[in-house]
Amino acid sequence: MIKCKKLLATTHATETGTFASGAYVTDPLRYVSVLCAQSPFLAVGGDKGDDHTKLGVTYSIHGVQHFAPLIVYAGNDDWDDMNELTAALLTPFTGDSAHFPHLFAVLQHLINTRLTFLNGDWCFINAVLGLMAPSATHPCPICIISHKSFLSSSRYRTPRDRHSLHPEHSSLLNINPDRIVPTPLHLFLGIGNRIILDAFSELFSKEIVEETLEKVKTIHSAGCGGRSDVFQLNGPEIRKWLKKDCSSTLRAAAEENGVLSAEQKSSFSTLKRWLENLHDHLLHKRDWTTKEITDWRAAVDDIQQHWSAETGQAAFPKLHMLKHSLEFAERHRFLGRVSEAQIESYHRTFKELFNDHHLNMAHNDPERQRRTLVDTTLRAVQPLLQQ
Repeated sequence: MIKCKKLLATTHATETGTFASGAYVTDPLRYVSVLCAQSPFLAVGGDKGDDHTKLGVTYSIHGVQHFAPLIVYAGNDDWDDMNELTAALLTPFTGDSAHFPHLFAVLQHLINTRLTFLNGDWCFINAVLGLMAPSATHPCPICIISHKSFLSSSRYRTPRDRHSLHPEHSSLLNINPDRIVPTPLHLFLGIGNRIILDAFSELFSKEIVEETLEKVKTIHSAGCGGRSDVFQLNGPEIRKWLKKDCSSTLRAAAEENGVLSAEQKSSFSTLKRWLENLHDHLLHKRDWTTKEITDWRAAVDDIQQHWSAETGQAAFPKLHMLKHSLEFAERHRFLGRVSEAQIESYHRTFKELFNDHHLNMAHNDPERQRRTLVDTTLRAVQPLLQQ
């Protein structure tokens, strides 16, 4: 086994190293080239989970999407912590990557030389682009829309634009706006939670919604979830809500407590349709058909035009990003396959390896991260070995 690992470090560039707060693949360019040679797409991105941030690439093998971390470190996915990765000689690379000073230079090379996308959540994307937070006057990383007109359209950003650029944070990556993945997973989660937890509670009652939620809420292991698991539904829970048709159960429970007005019934049908459309369109990994694009265009228009009237809530940034999800699907004919979902899924894999398999290295956190990263890289190249 030791000989095999050493051989793979040479043949498939799986060699790893450590630095003060984390671990990294020592030849990321060659590793990505080997791993993604047959992938029809490539997306660079990152996210923080369980106090560790992972930066890497999303790709596909035999139609199955994967995320391969290139660097993991104990810290946040904000600009300050990510900018520390650009320090000279922090992560000395070898082989094909030897002339790159840091990982962001490698990722920028991939963006410049391949049809590469940028994915992640909204905060991460704004941070690596040197933009201010999603609460800024011009929060969108794709266009220059104002925070006062989220339901309007605006032109895409250009390198000359200064709209909500952070005054102290230079960009860590540069990419054409049409190759930024419009956060489909977080659109599904953010808008879906507002429909279930807020709009349905306002339409019927919070008590009835909470009773219905008992059918889908899961018990999360200590330390194995974020704040959203406590205060909101996660992706599997919303899918379970839809699969069990909990919306209809909710309405039936409300009818038992009293007669529903025609207005309530109409609003319920609208909200239920929106939730189903979000699920059916945002995350599927197929190529989009012309009909699916037409249906999604109608759904986006429906949600944007009637959101405030049906929910009583003001427009918010994710309502605006829905329009970009439509534009992305129209332009590239796919969406879910390059979403940030694979990065989010990797957090669980990392936690299991880090907490269960390498607890014996708790006294040496960088080495513990490196061993976790080694397990990940070896798993990633396994399908290539089977070929």
